[in-house]
Amino acid sequence: MRTRTGVIATIALLLSITILGTAQDVSAKSDQYLATWAKQGRFSGVVLIAKGDKVLLRKGYGMANVDQSVPNTPETVFRIGSITKLFTAFSILQLEERGLLKVSDPAIKYVPEMPQQWSAITIHQLLCHKSGIPDFTSAKAYGDFTDGRHIENSLKEFADKPLLSPPGETMRYSNSGYILLGKIIEKVSGRTYEDYLQQNILQPAGMTHTGFDHLANVAPNRANGYKFDAELLIAVKPFDAEGPSAAGGLHSTADDLCHFDRLLKAGKLFSSSVTAKAWTVYSHFVAPPPLPIEADYGYGWMLGSDFGHRYIGHGGWVSGFVSQFKRFPDDDAVLIVLSNIETSTYVTVTQDLTAILFGEKYQIPVERKIVHPAAQILARYVGSYQLGPLPITITMRNGKLYAFAPGQPAPFGMIATSDTEFYFNDADSAIKFIVDEKGNVNQFTLNMNGKEMPVNRVTEPKVGS
Repeated sequence: MRTRTGVIATIALLLSITILGTAQDVSAKSDQYLATWAKQGRFSGVVLIAKGDKVLLRKGYGMANVDQSVPNTPETVFRIGSITKLFTAFSILQLEERGLLKVSDPAIKYVPEMPQQWSAITIHQLLCHKSGIPDFTSAKAYGDFTDGRHIENSLKEFADKPLLSPPGETMRYSNSGYILLGKIIEKVSGRTYEDYLQQNILQPAGMTHTGFDHLANVAPNRANGYKFDAELLIAVKPFDAEGPSAAGGLHSTADDLCHFDRLLKAGKLFSSSVTAKAWTVYSHFVAPPPLPIEADYGYGWMLGSDFGHRYIGHGGWVSGFVSQFKRFPDDDAVLIVLSNIETSTYVTVTQDLTAILFGEKYQIPVERKIVHPAAQILARYVGSYQLGPLPITITMRNGKLYAFAPGQPAPFGMIATSDTEFYFNDADSAIKFIVDEKGNVNQFTLNMNGKEMPVNRVTEPKVGS
C-alpha cells in the first residue's frame, strides 16, 4: 500500500514535470517564433521571458551593429524610451511620501516659469496625461535634431497657445508633461533628474546597466538604432538623452528590467502605498494608428488584460528603438522586448509572445517573395484615400511607394509582393489595390490586426497607366 507521503511526492513530481514541460514549450516556441522574424530581417533585439524566478527565454536576435557585424546578446544595452516614465512616476511618489510635494499640487508651484495659462495643471494631471499640454513631438522645433535644445524649444512653441483640452478633462498622451515632471523632481530634490534617479532608484535597485543615454559617454555594449525604408534597413542618427530626459532618456538591459520586476514583486524598493498609487487607474489610453494599443493608465504605467491575464507595464519608442516591459502580477510572469529597429511590429511580437506564454493561439510570420513593379505601375496608386475619418496619402519617391496616415512618425515604405499587393516592415498590415478593367484604381483593401477594410480614393485616379 502506498503511503500518504509517497502519494504526495508522486503528485509533486508530476506537477514539477508539467511545469517544466510548459517552461520548455514556452522557450522553444518563443525562440522559433523570434528566429523566424529575425531570419526575415524584421526583428532585431533581445527578449526575456520569466515566470517566478525561472527564466524561460533570455536571448538576442539580429545585430546590435550592422556595419561591424556585432550581434545582439542578452547583455546588449538598448534605449528604452517611454519606459522611463514609470521611473519618473515612482520618483514623484517617493518625494510625496517624504512630504516634499503632493500630487494634488499645481505644477506651477514648483516650475514658476510655466505659462500662466497652465497654472491650473496639477502634478496628478501630468502623471496620467490629463494636462492638455500638446506633445512636444508635434512641434516644428522637435524635428531639428541638430539643436540640443530642440525639445525645450518645442515646449516654448506651446507657451502662448491654448491647451488641447481643459486640465483634468481628457487623456492626451503627452511627453511634454513628463518633461515638466522631471523639472519638478529637480526643483524639489535639489539634484538633476539624472542624479536623483541614480541615487534613489537605480543604485538601490542594483540596476548597474541602466542610466541616461548620453552620446558623449556611450554605454558599453550599446546597440545602434535602425529603422526601415521599405525593405532597406538604415541607421538612425541618435540624439542625447538630455532632451527626452524624464519622458524617455534611459537605456537599460533585459536583465536589469527583469531584476527590477523581481524587486517590485518582493516589495523591496517602494512602499505598498507608492506602488498602489502608481497602479491605480486614472485615465484610459488609446494609441494612434498604426499602434493597436488600448489600456487604462495609472502614474507612468499602463494597466490592462491580455488573454484574460492582468498586466501592468509600459512601452517605449525613441530614435531607432522600440521596447516593451510587461508584468503579469497574478501569474508572477514578466515579458521584456527590447529592439533596435524602430517599427510598430514590436506590438505584434509582444502580443504573440504573450500568447505563447499563456498557451494561446499565435501566428508565425510567413516569408514573402518581394518584387519590384515598374514605375508606371506604381504611379497609378499615388493619391489621397479615406478610411472612415482617417485620411491616407500614398506618394512615390525614388521609385518607391510610401503610405502616410495621421499619427505615424513618418511615411511607411511599401514593399511589393505583386503588382497590386504590398506589405510594410513598419507595421503589421498589408494593402491590396483594386484595379478595374480600364486600369482605374478607386480603392484598396487594408488588412490590419486581422481585419480587412475598404479604403476609397478621394482624388481622381490615373487612367490606364
